[in-house]
Formats: sequence, structure tokens, C-alpha cells
Amino acid sequence: MSLAPLPLARHLAKRVLGRPDPGWEFRRFLDAVHPGTRAGHDAVLDWAVGMARRAGELETAAAWAASSDPLVRQGHALRRAVLERFRGLLRGQERLRVLVHVPPPAYSPGGFSLFSNLVRNLDFIGVPARALGWDEPVAGVLAAFRPTVFLTSDNDPYLERVDWGAVAAWRREAGPLLVGLTASCEADGNTPLPGRILRARALGAGFHYGFCCPEHYRDAPGFAPLREAGGPVLSLEFGADVLHYYPVPGVARDLDHVFLGSVNRSKWSRYRAWLGPVAASGPGFIDGPGWPWAGRCLLCDAPPAAQRYVYARARVGLNLHLDVQAARTADLNERTYQLAACGVPQVVDRPGLLARRLDLDGLFVADDPQDYARAVRRVLADPDEAVRRALTAQAEVFARHTWTHRAEAFARRLLELLDAGGGGA
Repeated sequence: MSLAPLPLARHLAKRVLGRPDPGWEFRRFLDAVHPGTRAGHDAVLDWAVGMARRAGELETAAAWAASSDPLVRQGHALRRAVLERFRGLLRGQERLRVLVHVPPPAYSPGGFSLFSNLVRNLDFIGVPARALGWDEPVAGVLAAFRPTVFLTSDNDPYLERVDWGAVAAWRREAGPLLVGLTASCEADGNTPLPGRILRARALGAGFHYGFCCPEHYRDAPGFAPLREAGGPVLSLEFGADVLHYYPVPGVARDLDHVFLGSVNRSKWSRYRAWLGPVAASGPGFIDGPGWPWAGRCLLCDAPPAAQRYVYARARVGLNLHLDVQAARTADLNERTYQLAACGVPQVVDRPGLLARRLDLDGLFVADDPQDYARAVRRVLADPDEAVRRALTAQAEVFARHTWTHRAEAFARRLLELLDAGGGGA
């Protein structure tokens, strides 16, 4: 990718004015990505789609038993134990039925992933759950599904797609419906909270929920208006959806690095600084909505199982957080847990919450871009250490950090709110 005159002129002008230019940094990153990564993308994607469609015949008891990979064997045993523990755990109660507003992956890759994971895992543990499609009329879904809880995002594109008059009419006719909106503060680039709290009250919201740790909602100054308003704020941290993310047998680790993530504008400068040297060092697989070589991507154009098959080929799983995640002790991205569940040796930066959630001996943690590149080389040079660490991370995630764990804890909090009469009128 050549550096065209017009972008170069804009970049030089910004430098003269002392202004940051993340677009330039991202363009430089794209230019540095190894040609083999771009050229080989579709072949890897097509292979993964084919494997995903055959998952039923490939993931057999005989195949698991024949695997010589300790990460595959351990992951299979741990996953089986988690599924046995959580399957239908809350089945039989009738007062919790959850409707979740799910955006399309092209609009919000993160929102599509986490809301879909929540629906799937609530259903797995026995809580009736249904996705409300992005443009699906809510009135008919309310009548057919009869939810007692409705979850959406405190974000204009989400709220504008809901017929709130139909929600109010349903409440008048059918009884209480507990509405939850996401908790987000102004410091994260959102509009001021006081106005959104008034809007939430007008919509009949009974609580907020978010994807940071409970301590963040309890202590962060930006959430003071929510705390003062008196409504509950529920924590729903990310985890690994082990219904889809786990190691698979019979696949060789032949991709030096894999990064699955969208073209996130807020990471443009970090992509170049942290991932650039690794992406330039040799061919790998970089995929997600927005990458110019990924006209088709795993999230939007492949069965969910395709992601675990790509991860099965990874010698190194690349992970990178937002600047804000590094600066505070609040949250980890889903990728942290997904890589661990799939048994991929993970190179990751150091977000503030990392040491409170995972044993750092199970990861390759880097404090700066140079350290990140060294960590990747270390994984590739010492596969025994890579496996040892990945086994540690995998065991920890299956023990405490799956979406089944998160769904159970969240469902029990919702039941408490329903029992307390928080459904609204």
C-alpha cells in the first residue's frame, strides 16, 4: 500500500500543528502487514468454514482420545465438566424470561458477540432467552415470547430501533417488565450521564448493567450520577463462550500469529506500535470487520465454529486492549478469555484488571511494543514453555471465567431484582 500524496500532506500538516494523526499511524500499519497475510486470508477462511461445517464428524470421542496435544486433552475434559455443571442449572423457574437486543456484526462486532453469547448461555443454563433482531418489531416479540426482562444499550442507535410505546403498552396489558440499559460514563466518550439517567427513567428502565468489574461501578468517579440516582448497576464481565470456543483435535499449529478483531479506530495508533513489527515479520492471519483484505470475515461470513478452527492453527494468539483499559482497573476484552479457552499461547499487553483475573504465569505479558515483539519471538522459540503457560490460562478460564459462569451470576441478580418488585409499571 503506497503512501499517497494527499494523506502525506495531511499528515505533515498535522505534525506542524502538533496534532495526533491516528489515521496515518493505521495506514502505516496496513502498509507493514506481510503480503502473505493479505494474500492467504481467504484460503484460511475457506478452510475454517469447511472444517466448521464438518465439526460434528471431526469432534468425536475417538478424535479427542487420539490427540497428543495436552491443550486439546485438557480443554476437552474441562469443557465437558463445565457443560455438565451448568446445563439446565436454572431450568424450571418461570419468572425470568430474558429478551436481549442484538445488533448485527457489521454494525457492532463487540455488541453482536457479547449479546449473542449472553442469549446462548442463558438458554443453556435453563433461562428462556431470545434475541431481538436489530430491526425486528418489538411488539410481536413481546406478545410471542412474553419476557420479564428486556436488555438493550443506552445508545441512540439501539434505543431508536425500539418502539417504546409498544413496550409501555405491553406493561399496561401484561404486567411488569424489567428494563435494563448499559452503564457507560462520559469519560468513555459518551454523552453526560445526568441526561441519560432522565431518559432511562422516562423509558421505564429499572436498572443498568455493564461489562466492567463490580468495583469499577462502585468506585469510579464517572459513575457517581448513577450511584446517586439509586438504581442498581449490575456487572456482567466478559468471559469465554465455551459453547463455541475450545480446542479441537487433529489440527496442526502452522500459523505463526493470529489476531481476530475489528478495525477499531480507537486502536489505530496501538495497532502500528504494538502489532506492526509482528505483522511485518511473516505471514499470519488477521481477520475481522473492516480489514481491507477481509472482504469476508469470520464474524460476519462464517459459522461460529470457524473461529475455534483458526485458533487451533495459531502458534501465537495476539491480544491488544484499548488505551483506556490499560489505564484503569475495569475490564478485559473477550479475546483474553477466548484465546485461553482455545488453548492458544497468548501474548497480551497489561490492562489494569489482568492480574486480578488471571495468573500472569499463564500468559506472555508485555509492557511496551518492544517487549511485545520479544514475547512473540519467545513463544515461537520455546513451544514447551508456551504450552505450559497456555495450560495454566486454559484451566483458570474454564474454572472461573466462562460465559456460563457469567450467565448464572447475572441471572441470579435478575431474579433478585424481580423478587424485589423492580419490574416497573
